[in-house]
Amino acid sequence: MSPLAALGLERCVNDTTLAYCWGAGGFVAAIAQGSARVRLQGGLRRSLLLSSAIAAATSVAAIPLQMATIASAWTSALMPDTVMSVALNTSSGRVMLVHSIICVALFTATFCCKSRAAVLAAALALSSSAASGHAGETIITALVDVMHVLSATAWVGALIPFLLLLQTIKRPELRVDAMQALRNFSVAGHVAVGLVLLSGLANSLLILGHPPTDLTSPYQVKLLIKIAVALTMTCLAIINRYLVVPHCRSHPRPSQRILGSVASAEIVLGILAFALVASLGLDDPV
Repeated sequence: MSPLAALGLERCVNDTTLAYCWGAGGFVAAIAQGSARVRLQGGLRRSLLLSSAIAAATSVAAIPLQMATIASAWTSALMPDTVMSVALNTSSGRVMLVHSIICVALFTATFCCKSRAAVLAAALALSSSAASGHAGETIITALVDVMHVLSATAWVGALIPFLLLLQTIKRPELRVDAMQALRNFSVAGHVAVGLVLLSGLANSLLILGHPPTDLTSPYQVKLLIKIAVALTMTCLAIINRYLVVPHCRSHPRPSQRILGSVASAEIVLGILAFALVASLGLDDPV
């Protein structure tokens, strides 16, 4: 594997784990209540801790990988003095250093069971990544990209606790709180999807200055695929909410199976979108 490919993989893994910490952690902290929250806290504890550890580890590895990519040689990643010089004396290095500090703070907060602090750290880490990308050239583009990243990752990350709640509503003692959490998620989901679409459109136009129509540009082709993925996810979310949910009372078991299958498909597409974003960050936006 080349250093460039490894850097793209690091960014994809880092974004995915942070998305889970932000979306799933935020679901537990802000959407679930009562017995549903307690249930989710127990069920997600280990996976959130593992995700925060991976996010911290990949963020620390980012600067050496960046050095290896610049020099096109793995040996450059093994030069501590050079790596530290880049981390402290260059703007991109300082951004990555701050990002890694936030990710380590995320792991610490998760390990200490400080859920709200962990959610905040995950949001800050995602924001720092977004603001340092292609859209970070002006304050407006940076803010739009931060909005896009936070809304998209909240949507995808929250689908895991959503799947767990579908199992929880089968238990009578948990059904009331679980159903309330699902209703809260539906409201929040509408907001997140709307922000994803609006900020994504604005972000594309602000970066390129025009719609991505040049099929000879690798950046624009990947961007078109990402847009197609986002639209597919939106269609799946609409199907779940407006075609499947109304039948939950009359046909609970098949409806819950369909809800779970569609949400699982959204998760897979979301990870594909994160991979495309990581790859886009390595290309010139032309």
